[in-house]
Amino acid sequence: MRRYVVLAVVVVVVAAGATLFLRTRNAPAVAAASTADHNNEPASEGQDSEGLEEGGDPDAAAENHAGTISIRRRVLDPSALAATGWAGEVQIANDDTWEPYVAADPSGPYVYALYNRYGITCQHCPNPQMEIRISADGGQTWAAEKPICTCSGVAGQWDPVLATTASGAVYGTWMNSNTIVFSKSTNHGSTWSTPLKVSGKSWADKPWMATSANGTDVYVAYESRSQLFLTSSHNAGASFSTPVAVNTDSSVYRYPNGFVVLANGTAVLSDSRYSGGSVKTAGPVEIEVWRSTNSGASWTKVTVDNTVFTGVNFETSSTSTIAADASGALVIEYSGATTQGANNHVFTRRSTDGGMTWSGRVEVGNAAANGSFPAIAAKGSGDFRITYMDNSTGSWNVWYRASGDGGTTWSAPLRISDATSGAPYKGVNGFTSYYGDYDGIAITNAGKSVTVSGQGASFSTGPGSIWFNRQT
Repeated sequence: MRRYVVLAVVVVVVAAGATLFLRTRNAPAVAAASTADHNNEPASEGQDSEGLEEGGDPDAAAENHAGTISIRRRVLDPSALAATGWAGEVQIANDDTWEPYVAADPSGPYVYALYNRYGITCQHCPNPQMEIRISADGGQTWAAEKPICTCSGVAGQWDPVLATTASGAVYGTWMNSNTIVFSKSTNHGSTWSTPLKVSGKSWADKPWMATSANGTDVYVAYESRSQLFLTSSHNAGASFSTPVAVNTDSSVYRYPNGFVVLANGTAVLSDSRYSGGSVKTAGPVEIEVWRSTNSGASWTKVTVDNTVFTGVNFETSSTSTIAADASGALVIEYSGATTQGANNHVFTRRSTDGGMTWSGRVEVGNAAANGSFPAIAAKGSGDFRITYMDNSTGSWNVWYRASGDGGTTWSAPLRISDATSGAPYKGVNGFTSYYGDYDGIAITNAGKSVTVSGQGASFSTGPGSIWFNRQT
């Protein structure tokens, strides 16, 4: 990616005139390169439209993404203002790409970025479409993006999550319309298995995935009509159990955003629980984890924090994510307002007993700013790295902090959204808007942090793109 390397991109700007897709907390904006190799796909089979009537992204309509400008890719060269110890922020996807995730191979130099692209024009392709980019050198250079699947006839794809295994396999889960699917690659992303449906018949949203280090045990959680469902595989994703609803409350919305499998087999999921059945309902938010010690046969809820609330708007309201180090120590990072309607704060808590009990919270964000979009990764013993966004400079930025003592103390915040140009929404103080529901951080086999974030002109209408940075 960086030093004096240029990725050539052919951009075709089109008007995105298509179907209205409704999704919770999703919205993007502009045109994309057409994928001519998919223009001859077979005709679409009948679509189940059930999911398209649920959730509610008010900005996902195609008319919100038409006529926006094309963003020119800047040279992949370190920014003059690159954060200390970092190569400098660059775009790895532009022209209305949204909601990225990143994963790194623990035993090789591969880095994977998965994200949605709006403006797809081939006749039977999803719009937005799930795109994968792969780096074989720790994020220095990248192969061209490609669809993770053909998925002919699928209306749209959202909510990407990736996980890697010790063997080098990489797993992915995402939404095909409002169905949750799983796919895997055993050749560093060159080819992917046919997506396997893992959700039930009902509308499904917000998948999150975890895998054991060896890749044998895979867990997927998702939300469906006030119910949190979990399903598991114990044959490396060849098949999955029937999804089981684990909660008994109603008129709620759980937002899964972090999932780990400890070395002893305990699976721990983190989520933010909203009342009223939607993340748009103002009120208290409960930060919780769900634990299973019997391979997913049963799950137990633990309340981590029940003193936070929805914040300034639904876009930046509470999300929670979690990571575990090699010894099984856990750190949960989450956002939430201390008073309803106020700025969100970003906190961490620690657990050394597999998530059964938790320490007091530590504020890791800027208490005077509106902060959200937590992301976390861990490696070795006590080594945790986090990112989050806030508007403390008057613009939005991505901030990075690290801990070498299991989350007890943290390094000073470091601004890693350090590019000050390259898109109309970038400036000396940061970028205009967050773009997507979450960001990502991973740690390479060389021990370096790599991050992705969605940045744009407007959460609702875009345009926006995916930005990447890496430690040197």
